[in-house]
Parts: sequence; C-alpha cells; structure tokens
Amino acid sequence: MITGIHFLLTYTCNLECDHCFVYGGPKANGTFTVSRLRKTFDEIAKIGTAQWIYFEGGEPFLFYPVMLEDIRIAHDMGFKTGVVTNAYWAISEEDAEPWLRSFCGRLPHKNF
Repeated sequence: MITGIHFLLTYTCNLECDHCFVYGGPKANGTFTVSRLRKTFDEIAKIGTAQWIYFEGGEPFLFYPVMLEDIRIAHDMGFKTGVVTNAYWAISEEDAEPWLRSFCGRLPHKNF
C-alpha cells in the first residue's frame, strides 16, 4: 500500500556531493512545473492510500515560490507534506526564520 510519495522537485542543487544518488548539482537541470504536479496530485488522490507528499531534489528551496505553491496545493487536497533540504539557507536561527515563516500559520503540518 502506497502511503507517501517523494518528488524530485528539481535536480538543481547548490552543492555537488559525491554521495548524491540523483546526481544533482549546480549544472543539473530539470524542474517540475506547478501544473504538472497539480495533475500528478490528482492521480495520487485516486490511489486513495497516499497520505504524505515530500518535496526534495536537488535542492527544492532553490525554487522557493514553486515549492510553496506545490505545498499549498498538496495541503489543500488533504495531503500531509514534508521537505528534504540541505538547509543551505539556515546558517543561523535568525536567517532561517524568514525562509520558514511562510509555513507557520498557513500550513498545519510543520514537518519541515
């Protein structure tokens, strides 16, 4: 039974790690569009057992507006959401807060 699905939102990443199994990096390209993910979410909803949708990459925070919109759509459809990130933007609590503020209050699932 499928309970969760992970999307590689993008292959682009600010890092190029030897252990990366998706071969993401600064020169990698390919990003899901909002419309493509919306159609895919509709298909996932038909499965009926999927509860979670995770966004990862590459580095999904490099496409922050697209990631936020995809999370909003998934949440509005009743999915719980998560993000896998290298947190390049979180060098301190003060710096991380503006990046995470969009998730507070609007989305009940704070599993980021």
